[in-house]
Amino acid sequence: MYRLKESFIYYIKAGLALCVLFLLNACHTDTRYHVYQAVSGEEGWDKSDSLAFHLPVGLSSGEYRMEIGLRHTGEYPYRDIWLSVTQSEGDSIPPRTDTLHIYLTDEKGHWVQSGAMGGLYQHVYVSDKPVIFSTDSIDRIFRITHLMRQNPLPGISDVGIRLFLPGRVNAEEDKQQDGKSPQ
Repeated sequence: MYRLKESFIYYIKAGLALCVLFLLNACHTDTRYHVYQAVSGEEGWDKSDSLAFHLPVGLSSGEYRMEIGLRHTGEYPYRDIWLSVTQSEGDSIPPRTDTLHIYLTDEKGHWVQSGAMGGLYQHVYVSDKPVIFSTDSIDRIFRITHLMRQNPLPGISDVGIRLFLPGRVNAEEDKQQDGKSPQ
């Protein structure tokens, strides 16, 4: 009876150890860069204030996926935002600019992201175009500016970029494919 109890406890401990290993492996991320920057200006985000994201030198060349994150207050006056995202790699490669149209509300005017933490809503847009770095440049920069008519643009507090490896599980992209975001 005592041996049966010991072996039962042994199997329970082994099972728990395996569960912990699986959970730790599930937390693995393929994020290579993830930074938010605060928008300066008391009146709002000015068109002339481009946010520059200087990528780390250790980021190798290759193909990445990109998310643009926006944090905004309920005071943001529009249901969408237009952004210009310019990618540059040193002096030898011409910069590439993409225009993004991101919806922050649904058709009824409700913010797409549920709840507000500290008075801020956070919205994540997953770009469908891959980001390709053709060289191991030491001077890679993304510049983001808004293209809205109102200037300065009130209600936007932070803008962020996340670069991750393609072909991986991505919760934000899965949410959008499930129809929870009107992108």
